[in-house]
Amino acid sequence: MIDELCASWPPGDPAVTSDHVRPSLAGTRLLDACALPSAVVGRHAVAVASGPDERLCLVLLVRSGEAWHLARAGDGASESLVAALAKMEPLGTNFQLHPLGRPPEARGERAMGVDQTNDSVVVGEAVVVKWLLRPPAVHPAPAILAHLAALGYPNVPRPLGTLTWTAPDGAEVLLALADGYLLGARDGWDWCVAAVLEHLGHLADGCAGGCAADLAAELGALTAGLHLALATPSAVLPVAVTRAVASDVVRWRSAAELTMREAGTLTEGSDGEEVRARLPRMMAALTALSDVVGTPVQRVHGDLHVGQVLRWREGLAVIDFDGNPAADPATAALPQPAARDVAGMLRSLDHVGRIVDEQTGRLNHAEVERWIARSRHRFLSAYRSMLADAGRADLLDERLMPAFEVEQECRELVYAARFLPRWRYAPIAALRSMLPP
Repeated sequence: MIDELCASWPPGDPAVTSDHVRPSLAGTRLLDACALPSAVVGRHAVAVASGPDERLCLVLLVRSGEAWHLARAGDGASESLVAALAKMEPLGTNFQLHPLGRPPEARGERAMGVDQTNDSVVVGEAVVVKWLLRPPAVHPAPAILAHLAALGYPNVPRPLGTLTWTAPDGAEVLLALADGYLLGARDGWDWCVAAVLEHLGHLADGCAGGCAADLAAELGALTAGLHLALATPSAVLPVAVTRAVASDVVRWRSAAELTMREAGTLTEGSDGEEVRARLPRMMAALTALSDVVGTPVQRVHGDLHVGQVLRWREGLAVIDFDGNPAADPATAALPQPAARDVAGMLRSLDHVGRIVDEQTGRLNHAEVERWIARSRHRFLSAYRSMLADAGRADLLDERLMPAFEVEQECRELVYAARFLPRWRYAPIAALRSMLPP
């Protein structure tokens, strides 16, 4: 099979099904592959390749006739992985399955249907398989999920297992995760936007915001509960909270400066001119990082926004502990301040407002701005209150917030340029509000 793949590498691409920019396989070199057990022997395969930038690429394949092609939802590769996890079938010398729970019998698959930098496939309406298209050398999710499971943290989907690959240097690289599917769940870009649209629809009846009033407070309490769990020692993570040293702070500032410059370079047209005009003020926000040596650091989500929060019949659940796709993947598993996640959630609440503003033709722009301001206040009040009640108010260092919020908007612009160009309008609108001309 590997000889066949090498002879025709890279494999053919199926029809485009998303406006998300996918990693190109041009110039990549096949490193390893294994067949996935299925009803048709060798029909599906997982391959690992190295790109021109030496980053790893995960390639999911399906055999059609005499040729191998890139697989997509519906081709059965995710279903084959779930079946292999259930039976714990061996895959090959360098590919290992790690069960975390017993997957149910599941047949049929469909795409998750949301924009993302990975591929998520729903199998039998019971399991979600997430394939990491650009797997980092060290992935934060397995340790975090094992820690949360050890504590009995309830607000995450049930982990079922992982697929890893052992690199030539002995490093174990995460390729895929399987979790229980939360039936009927809606992500925050859906349910939060719907709540604000409902609120705007009631303005003529004198709605004072009640139909969207609890949204931000719920998210604030959820974020605080997650941080308190991640700050609690377990057998998986015996030391949960440490203190930042000087090299940590230097790394944060250097990464933020790089992201800001990238945002200015990658953002095109008049939007790019606006970003570059704001660079001096964005850089000035980083001066707050000068005095934060010793601030608490812990495991955090790393890419927390409303889209990572699912609402389903049993409440809210947090997903995707992958780290930020616009940040350096080598730092994804490092402890960070809780303020990183808080900044991400606050920025995403702002983005919910920008989405609503765009969808409604800015007819209620002033009310959307008021909703953003109220939501920010409610989120922070709920978050602070929960930390204070637990005696852990020290976990949030609010001196970091201005720098992290500006950096997050620049990460959004980098993300838009690299992965989803049509998203650019939201961070541009947010930056105009944060840093008026």
